[in-house]
Amino acid sequence: MGLLGLVLVYPFVGGEIAARIVVGKIQARLGTPVRVRSARAGLLAITFHDLDIGAAGAGGDVAVASAGPLVHVGRMRVPFAAILFRRGVVDIDGVTVNARRGGPADNLTAVLAAVRRPKDGGTPSGPGSVPVRLPAVTLRDARVVLHDAATGLSVDIGRLGLVFLPGERLDVRAEDVDGVLALGSSGRGPRFGAQAITVAGPLDGARPRGFPTLTVAGGFATPLPNLSLTGIHGKIHPASGPEHAKPSLVRQLIVDLDGSYGGARETLWTARGGLDPGAHEGQISLRAERFSLAEIADVLPKTVLSPGDTTVDAAFDVSWAEGAVRFGGDMQVARLSFEHGGLASEPVRGIDLALVLRGTAFPASRRVAIDRLEGRIGELRGKLSGFVELAPGTFTFSDGNKLGFLPRLELTLQVPPLPCAQALASLPPALAPRLQGFVLQGQFGAEITARVDYADLEALELKGKVGIDGCRVLKAPPAVKALVAGDSVALSVEVPQAPPTRGGAALAPGDTEEMEFIVGPENPDFVPYEQISPNLVAAIMTTEDNGFFKHRGWVTSEFRTALKRNLQRGGFRGGASSITMQMVKNVLLSQEKTLSRKLQELFLVWYLEHEIPKERILELYFNAIEFGPRIYGIGPAARHYFGKNASDLTPLEGAFFSSILPSPKRRYVQYCHGTLTSQWDRYVHRILAKMHERGRIDDDAYATANAQKVVFDRRESGFNEKQCLEWVKMITARPEPETPPDVDAPIDNDGDAGDGGPIPVGKLRRLFSKDARRSPIAKGAKISVRP
Repeated sequence: MGLLGLVLVYPFVGGEIAARIVVGKIQARLGTPVRVRSARAGLLAITFHDLDIGAAGAGGDVAVASAGPLVHVGRMRVPFAAILFRRGVVDIDGVTVNARRGGPADNLTAVLAAVRRPKDGGTPSGPGSVPVRLPAVTLRDARVVLHDAATGLSVDIGRLGLVFLPGERLDVRAEDVDGVLALGSSGRGPRFGAQAITVAGPLDGARPRGFPTLTVAGGFATPLPNLSLTGIHGKIHPASGPEHAKPSLVRQLIVDLDGSYGGARETLWTARGGLDPGAHEGQISLRAERFSLAEIADVLPKTVLSPGDTTVDAAFDVSWAEGAVRFGGDMQVARLSFEHGGLASEPVRGIDLALVLRGTAFPASRRVAIDRLEGRIGELRGKLSGFVELAPGTFTFSDGNKLGFLPRLELTLQVPPLPCAQALASLPPALAPRLQGFVLQGQFGAEITARVDYADLEALELKGKVGIDGCRVLKAPPAVKALVAGDSVALSVEVPQAPPTRGGAALAPGDTEEMEFIVGPENPDFVPYEQISPNLVAAIMTTEDNGFFKHRGWVTSEFRTALKRNLQRGGFRGGASSITMQMVKNVLLSQEKTLSRKLQELFLVWYLEHEIPKERILELYFNAIEFGPRIYGIGPAARHYFGKNASDLTPLEGAFFSSILPSPKRRYVQYCHGTLTSQWDRYVHRILAKMHERGRIDDDAYATANAQKVVFDRRESGFNEKQCLEWVKMITARPEPETPPDVDAPIDNDGDAGDGGPIPVGKLRRLFSKDARRSPIAKGAKISVRP
């Protein structure tokens, strides 16, 4: 009976004793709690169930407790031979690893420190130590999640298995691997992973003998948001043979990988090179031999048109040593067609592009030196050089958002000299539709340097020269020539539908219609320049373009001011737009926010500033711009708001018109109210004060106007205040807040470098005299423009 009882209790008692021994040894070595739910002893082995290492809730740390144990082992079978003689095979399955280093849920740092400590006060094992015999280990069906808060690196391995044979080899296979290197607090950054990754290599005892071989199948990487490398397969393996002993090649490991883009099945690129992990050196050459975009048409964005017509040929080389990463590449794209709303309103077709890149990155100092970044389209080339650095510190934007570093950069853009005609011909017609028909002569070139340090934005530098003055126009297209000749201009604009009359059908948001009007004497609402009130000109110049009569379309220093303001705001929201630019945009171009419009705008401003007088520019501007919903031109605007002619506007009324630009539809709410809100009234009077300060109205006019209030004429209003406000809300993307912009801040365009000082009142009067130079307005070519 005693023997039978011993047999019956042996599995439980033996298992309990074994569990206590194992738990004690692991806890002593790793310095972290270990728990075992149950252990059973058999004739040849002990089987452990539900073994937790780094048990949840240890030490009362709530964050660590919520993260769960570092390692959970569902089942582990340990033969007695492994315990007594360190032989046999330890079999493990059902493992989950949740390792986190850094942050409140850190469960790994202390364990790693304990493992690295010398055992029993001795010295760590090294190359000269006597190898310790270990049993073999097999691991099946493990799930591994790793996260390093310091680097932002996270890796999720869906299934992991290994075979560890001491003195023979190690084989590891990871499946469904997904990782990300998170940059900043957003959690977004470069991603990588693979369907399967295997690591295999020989062992000396438990130590690797040389480097293992890494094999990748179905790998992917997205180093940039719009660059997805897919279908990665191949090996990284130890160098062997005399061909790898050449001094010019990096030794130790050879890289031999192939892949594609965006999920395409065809192999479209190769990566060849070598690594020396011990010396932290390496070199990789990436090659994408000429291929057609038709091969990856299924994964291309819809913005790429006719991919079968486009070919790409690219090469990129990267090497690293002594803390520096050197990179360089070349790419040629032939017959590319695409469309992009931020570039142009029409598709760009059949262009040839070439890019060259050379530079060096210094990861420790977070600095990139750009030796050469050159792009070419046709005969037009642009070269960028300089550096970008992310210095330590914090920058706070004007809206309160923060940046976790301080960018510092110095960049120079050069356009080597070339004939003006070639420069214009190099631009695709879709990028410059309004410039087609210009015939140019002369040489064009440019060099612009920007120095920006977020630690001191006041010291921002933006200087250089765009050599457009080296060009001469021999012929202009008819639409532009009409402005120079003084012909009338027919404009077609898209406007919100008029509010319904009582009992009429209700409007839906976005309902619009076309409205046509002529800028010229055929239009009874047209106001010739000499009949526009000097008070309106004074007000608009005060807020929109302080140096209008002194510059030639733009003031270089205003670009610096606008750049600094946009950097402080954390986004590019406009700035440095002169009256001439606004006129060109409204009369010849459109309201679209595209690079195409801006390029054409700058060229047309340069040309028209040399061809027509300032008075003609103002005449076109005041008769074409929008002053409210369905209100274009100062003639209808003066009648609608104040029931008078444009020549009779007072200084205060001119200041009001200035206050509603550049958002006249949204700011129409002031008219809806029937009178200005108190804050908007303050804003209008601040503009009035600035007009006086700059000498654009005299003391008597200022004293009279400053004592007045804006009084609207409501005879043209066909609805009450509530209906008016509802209409404005419906026709605008976002209603204008009742508080005016920067009510307590200095008025924009306060800086007037190059403006030569204020325009005196007497000068303004002379500009309106009968002898003032202006182009005649006559019947002629018409221009239809849809903003």
